[in-house]
Amino acid sequence: MTNRQRFQLRVPDSQSVARNMSTRASGSNSSFRSQRYTNAGGYYQGRWLHGQHHGYGIKATGRGLIYEGQWLGGQRHGYGTLRRLGPNGHAQRIYVGQWSADVRCGEGKQDYENGDVYYGQWLGNVRHGRGIQWQPDGSIYVGEWLKDAMHGRGALCSANGNRYVGEFANGCKSGRGIYYHQQEEGQSVPQHGLWSDNMCRASLLPIKSAKRNL
Repeated sequence: MTNRQRFQLRVPDSQSVARNMSTRASGSNSSFRSQRYTNAGGYYQGRWLHGQHHGYGIKATGRGLIYEGQWLGGQRHGYGTLRRLGPNGHAQRIYVGQWSADVRCGEGKQDYENGDVYYGQWLGNVRHGRGIQWQPDGSIYVGEWLKDAMHGRGALCSANGNRYVGEFANGCKSGRGIYYHQQEEGQSVPQHGLWSDNMCRASLLPIKSAKRNL
């Protein structure tokens, strides 16, 4: 994401909004203007075309959400950043990446309120495709997603060094996979098995490891 274009958040005050109302380019249907939504408490500042947000613009809602980026026919479309304005007046980033027809679609990064961070592919406003998710407890998932859940081939690594590499379904370890148990001496013991809903139903451990655990 470092090589992508970054947008600088600009929040105009009411006086600047009023001064910039409806500045139209001569001989064109396209214009740049600001508009306040007094009933909802929001505003839009940016490009317009045929009465709709079109091109680059910033829109804030009365609920504290601020979108800055590209628009197409009144919808978020292209590359943009969604932020939430906090009680302290600072805007916290929620999502930065690609949009299509007003929803997350393509490649993007999402910061969740519980501390999770996801970077990868989106479709229809949900995680879908390949992506990486970091969790506050130190665990990391790298792999495939389907309809906002871990689904397909992937690897789930825990902060203690244990990791599972294999198949997932509906957010759980399901199917064939290998669970690597991290040992104190720095080596890992592989456990080959069949999984269902995060439970190992059948498995095979190396003979030496099995004797050691007797």
